[in-house]
Amino acid sequence: MKTISIKALVAVCGLLAILSMTSCEKDKDKESTSDALTGGNWKLTALTSDPAIDWFGTPVTNVYAQLPACIKDDITIFKTNGTVNFDEGVSKCETNDPQTTSGTWALSADEKVLSVTTDGETESWSIENLEGKNFKATYEVTQDGLTYTFTVGYKRD
Repeated sequence: MKTISIKALVAVCGLLAILSMTSCEKDKDKESTSDALTGGNWKLTALTSDPAIDWFGTPVTNVYAQLPACIKDDITIFKTNGTVNFDEGVSKCETNDPQTTSGTWALSADEKVLSVTTDGETESWSIENLEGKNFKATYEVTQDGLTYTFTVGYKRD
């Protein structure tokens, strides 16, 4: 039978202790969902639909590619007080529209669902990914008995 020396046992225990402290530090450094959302300005970078939507007579899954520049430069700002601002960015689609509108936002208890309320209507988005400067979510819309799943991507400045 092979025996383990005290020196080897101490070395293994020391290595395990270092690894466990390192993994705790990584967990502690992870940004909360709320902090990540409120950490800057967000710009839409992707918008897809499954199944395809009817875009003026053409079936489209890559909705983002169809959007005009005046929508692609819009900025969404989640505030720590639960308000959300939607800024038209540099270019406006309609010159008479206000530069900024607002609503409210909230996270579910498990921080996996983001609910945004504007003009009395609430959309709930399932958070798929929120790491670093990237945010990806999905939400569903049912129209004429057909359910569309939209996936949105945002990038934080």
